[in-house]
Amino acid sequence: MTTFDYLLSLLGLAAVLIAMRRRELTDRRLRLQLVIAGLIAAGFLHGVPTAGADGVLVMLGVATGAACAMIGAHATTLELTSAGTVVAHAGRLAFAVTILAFGGRMAFAFAADHGLGPDIARFSASVGIHSQHAWVAALVLMAVTDIALRAAILWVRRSRLAATGRTGVLTARSCA
Repeated sequence: MTTFDYLLSLLGLAAVLIAMRRRELTDRRLRLQLVIAGLIAAGFLHGVPTAGADGVLVMLGVATGAACAMIGAHATTLELTSAGTVVAHAGRLAFAVTILAFGGRMAFAFAADHGLGPDIARFSASVGIHSQHAWVAALVLMAVTDIALRAAILWVRRSRLAATGRTGVLTARSCA
Protein backbone atom coordinates (compact mmCIF):
# COMPACT_ATOMS: atom_id res chain seq x y z
CA MET A 1 0.00 0.00 0.00
CA THR A 2 1.18 3.49 -0.77
CA THR A 3 1.11 6.43 1.62
CA PHE A 4 -1.94 7.67 -0.30
CA ASP A 5 -3.67 4.31 0.28
CA TYR A 6 -3.02 4.55 4.03
CA LEU A 7 -4.31 8.14 4.12
CA LEU A 8 -7.39 7.21 2.10
CA SER A 9 -8.06 4.32 4.47
CA LEU A 10 -7.76 6.57 7.52
CA LEU A 11 -10.07 9.12 5.89
CA GLY A 12 -12.65 6.38 5.34
CA LEU A 13 -12.33 5.26 8.95
CA ALA A 14 -12.76 8.83 10.16
CA ALA A 15 -15.93 9.23 8.08
CA VAL A 16 -17.37 6.01 9.48
CA LEU A 17 -16.48 6.91 13.09
CA ILE A 18 -17.98 10.39 12.71
CA ALA A 19 -21.17 8.80 11.40
CA MET A 20 -21.30 6.64 14.54
CA ARG A 21 -21.63 9.63 16.89
CA ARG A 22 -25.00 10.48 18.42
CA ARG A 23 -26.95 12.18 15.66
CA GLU A 24 -30.12 12.06 13.64
CA LEU A 25 -30.19 8.99 11.41
CA THR A 26 -31.34 10.33 8.06
CA ASP A 27 -31.55 8.79 4.61
CA ARG A 28 -28.73 11.12 3.58
CA ARG A 29 -26.41 9.83 6.30
CA LEU A 30 -27.19 6.23 5.47
CA ARG A 31 -26.65 6.85 1.75
CA LEU A 32 -23.30 8.47 2.58
CA GLN A 33 -22.19 5.20 4.14
CA LEU A 34 -23.08 3.41 0.89
CA VAL A 35 -21.08 6.00 -1.07
CA ILE A 36 -18.10 5.44 1.24
CA ALA A 37 -18.39 1.67 0.72
CA GLY A 38 -18.54 2.22 -3.05
CA LEU A 39 -15.48 4.48 -3.00
CA ILE A 40 -13.52 1.92 -0.99
CA ALA A 41 -14.48 -0.79 -3.47
CA ALA A 42 -13.61 1.39 -6.46
CA GLY A 43 -10.33 2.51 -4.97
CA PHE A 44 -8.99 -0.80 -3.73
CA LEU A 45 -10.86 -3.68 -5.40
CA HIS A 46 -9.24 -4.73 -8.68
CA GLY A 47 -10.78 -8.12 -9.25
CA VAL A 48 -12.25 -10.90 -7.15
CA PRO A 49 -10.63 -14.31 -7.52
CA THR A 50 -13.22 -17.03 -6.94
CA ALA A 51 -11.47 -20.30 -7.78
CA GLY A 52 -10.63 -22.79 -5.05
CA ALA A 53 -9.18 -21.49 -1.81
CA ASP A 54 -9.04 -17.97 -3.23
CA GLY A 55 -12.83 -17.93 -3.36
CA VAL A 56 -13.08 -19.40 0.13
CA LEU A 57 -10.82 -16.64 1.47
CA VAL A 58 -12.92 -13.98 -0.26
CA MET A 59 -16.14 -15.47 1.16
CA LEU A 60 -14.57 -15.54 4.65
CA GLY A 61 -13.83 -11.83 4.23
CA VAL A 62 -17.44 -11.14 3.25
CA ALA A 63 -18.76 -13.28 6.13
CA THR A 64 -16.50 -11.51 8.62
CA GLY A 65 -17.69 -8.14 7.30
CA ALA A 66 -21.30 -9.27 7.67
CA ALA A 67 -20.69 -10.38 11.25
CA CYS A 68 -19.06 -7.05 12.08
CA ALA A 69 -22.01 -5.22 10.49
CA MET A 70 -24.59 -7.18 12.45
CA ILE A 71 -22.76 -6.67 15.74
CA GLY A 72 -22.16 -2.98 15.04
CA ALA A 73 -25.71 -2.26 13.89
CA HIS A 74 -27.30 -4.04 16.83
CA ALA A 75 -24.88 -2.37 19.26
CA THR A 76 -26.28 0.95 18.06
CA THR A 77 -29.12 2.47 20.08
CA LEU A 78 -31.93 4.18 18.18
CA GLU A 79 -34.28 6.69 19.76
CA LEU A 80 -37.46 8.20 18.34
CA THR A 81 -37.71 11.76 19.56
CA SER A 82 -40.93 13.61 20.29
CA ALA A 83 -40.28 15.53 17.05
CA GLY A 84 -40.49 12.26 15.11
CA THR A 85 -36.82 12.01 14.21
CA VAL A 86 -34.70 8.96 14.86
CA VAL A 87 -31.41 9.53 16.66
CA ALA A 88 -28.69 6.87 16.56
CA HIS A 89 -25.83 6.39 18.96
CA ALA A 90 -23.26 3.66 18.44
CA GLY A 91 -22.35 1.89 21.65
CA ARG A 92 -18.90 0.90 22.82
CA LEU A 93 -19.22 -2.53 21.23
CA ALA A 94 -19.99 -0.97 17.82
CA PHE A 95 -16.94 1.30 18.11
CA ALA A 96 -14.76 -1.59 19.31
CA VAL A 97 -15.76 -3.86 16.42
CA THR A 98 -15.12 -1.07 13.91
CA ILE A 99 -11.71 -0.20 15.34
CA LEU A 100 -10.61 -3.84 15.70
CA ALA A 101 -11.70 -4.76 12.16
CA PHE A 102 -10.04 -1.68 10.68
CA GLY A 103 -6.93 -2.14 12.77
CA GLY A 104 -6.67 -5.79 11.80
CA ARG A 105 -6.93 -4.99 8.09
CA MET A 106 -4.37 -2.19 8.35
CA ALA A 107 -1.98 -4.32 10.44
CA PHE A 108 -2.18 -7.12 7.87
CA ALA A 109 -1.53 -4.73 4.96
CA PHE A 110 1.35 -3.07 6.80
CA ALA A 111 2.89 -6.42 7.77
CA ALA A 112 2.57 -7.72 4.21
CA ASP A 113 4.35 -4.63 2.86
CA HIS A 114 7.02 -4.52 5.57
CA GLY A 115 8.63 -7.93 5.85
CA LEU A 116 5.92 -10.57 6.29
CA GLY A 117 5.00 -10.77 2.60
CA PRO A 118 7.11 -13.90 1.99
CA ASP A 119 5.63 -15.62 5.06
CA ILE A 120 2.11 -14.76 3.93
CA ALA A 121 2.95 -16.10 0.45
CA ARG A 122 4.26 -19.38 1.91
CA PHE A 123 1.17 -19.74 4.10
CA SER A 124 -1.07 -18.94 1.14
CA ALA A 125 0.62 -21.57 -1.02
CA SER A 126 0.33 -24.15 1.76
CA VAL A 127 -3.46 -23.71 1.95
CA GLY A 128 -4.06 -23.35 -1.80
CA ILE A 129 -4.46 -19.57 -2.09
CA HIS A 130 -2.85 -18.74 -5.43
CA SER A 131 -3.33 -15.00 -5.79
CA GLN A 132 -2.38 -12.04 -3.64
CA HIS A 133 -5.50 -10.46 -5.12
CA ALA A 134 -7.53 -12.90 -3.03
CA TRP A 135 -6.18 -11.30 0.15
CA VAL A 136 -6.88 -7.81 -1.15
CA ALA A 137 -10.39 -8.75 -2.27
CA ALA A 138 -11.15 -10.49 1.04
CA LEU A 139 -10.04 -7.50 3.12
CA VAL A 140 -11.69 -4.89 0.90
CA LEU A 141 -14.96 -6.83 0.68
CA MET A 142 -14.86 -7.29 4.45
CA ALA A 143 -14.78 -3.50 4.88
CA VAL A 144 -17.36 -2.83 2.15
CA THR A 145 -19.75 -5.48 3.48
CA ASP A 146 -19.40 -4.15 7.02
CA ILE A 147 -20.18 -0.55 6.04
CA ALA A 148 -22.98 -1.28 3.54
CA LEU A 149 -24.75 -3.98 5.55
CA ARG A 150 -24.56 -1.94 8.76
CA ALA A 151 -26.23 0.96 6.94
CA ALA A 152 -28.94 -1.37 5.59
CA ILE A 153 -29.64 -2.88 9.02
CA LEU A 154 -29.84 0.57 10.60
CA TRP A 155 -32.22 1.68 7.85
CA VAL A 156 -34.54 -1.26 8.61
CA ARG A 157 -34.32 -0.67 12.37
CA ARG A 158 -34.98 3.05 11.88
CA SER A 159 -37.99 2.33 9.66
CA ARG A 160 -39.45 -0.07 12.22
CA LEU A 161 -39.00 2.40 15.06
CA ALA A 162 -40.49 5.29 13.08
CA ALA A 163 -43.47 3.10 12.08
CA THR A 164 -44.35 2.47 15.72
CA GLY A 165 -44.73 6.18 16.38
CA ARG A 166 -43.79 5.54 20.01
CA THR A 167 -41.08 7.79 21.32
CA GLY A 168 -38.33 6.08 23.22
CA VAL A 169 -35.25 4.00 22.78
CA LEU A 170 -34.88 0.94 20.54
CA THR A 171 -32.07 -1.34 21.62
CA ALA A 172 -30.94 -4.57 20.02
CA ARG A 173 -33.07 -6.56 22.48
CA SER A 174 -36.22 -4.60 21.75
CA CYS A 175 -35.92 -4.87 17.96
CA ALA A 176 -35.51 -8.62 17.66
